[in-house]
Amino acid sequence: MYFKLVHYNLKKVKRLALSLLTLIAVFGAVNHLNTLSVNETAIASEPNSLSPVQKRGKLIIGVKDNLPPLGFYDRDRNLVGLEIDIARELAKELNTKFELLPLKNRDRLSALVNNQVDLAIAQITVTTNRSRLVDFSLPYYTDSTVAIAKRSITAQELSQPVAIAVFKNSAAIAAIQSQFPKAAIIGANSYQDGLTALQSGKVKAFVGDRSSLSQWLKDHPEYDRIGQPLAVHSLAIALPRGLQHLELRAQVFQIVEKWRKNGWLQERTNYWGL
Repeated sequence: MYFKLVHYNLKKVKRLALSLLTLIAVFGAVNHLNTLSVNETAIASEPNSLSPVQKRGKLIIGVKDNLPPLGFYDRDRNLVGLEIDIARELAKELNTKFELLPLKNRDRLSALVNNQVDLAIAQITVTTNRSRLVDFSLPYYTDSTVAIAKRSITAQELSQPVAIAVFKNSAAIAAIQSQFPKAAIIGANSYQDGLTALQSGKVKAFVGDRSSLSQWLKDHPEYDRIGQPLAVHSLAIALPRGLQHLELRAQVFQIVEKWRKNGWLQERTNYWGL
């Protein structure tokens, strides 16, 4: 009887010990998973946006090269302009080498989304639709949509059934329809095509961005802005989305904010006659 009782108690102790070991193992596994989850979350949320720049050793900035005074080639084939100044100063603030990559209008956002450039300073207007694809810094310039024509033309004349040229698919079309509902809107393939139509008399006026037309108006003093601006819009630095770019976005935001406060942006804007 004694041996049976001892044997029974030993079996009971073994089952209890096994249960305790099982509980300890389960607790340890759960604790390990929780720790792993926390570590993975920390790693995923850790910003490391400058790593692509560090890997290639330079910052690639998308710009315009055919749009004075924002971005264009001077007589010595150097890229100059307000946006070029911003790009160079930004790289200086970030303490990194840089490359300026000229972009066509249709490629500005796709170059960002496809990681061909780290950011774009290329006359990109902040819009709701674009904000769904990319992020924006604070605006560096407030542009306006204007109508230009011969100095003898008045705003009242443009309210009549006349032909007005504008860049095809431009957001300015809505402004023309609102301000000059009787006008016949003529789509131009480029600013140059629209301005050529204006000079040849095929259209009474051309509508475009003030920044893009300022140099042309200086070169053609017989033309001027007619009436008040049709609309206003902000230009900003466009940046790609994603956690890996979070630090770069934060740095760019702070730098542009500093420029706005210390007057550097205003000084550069005045320098380029904007």
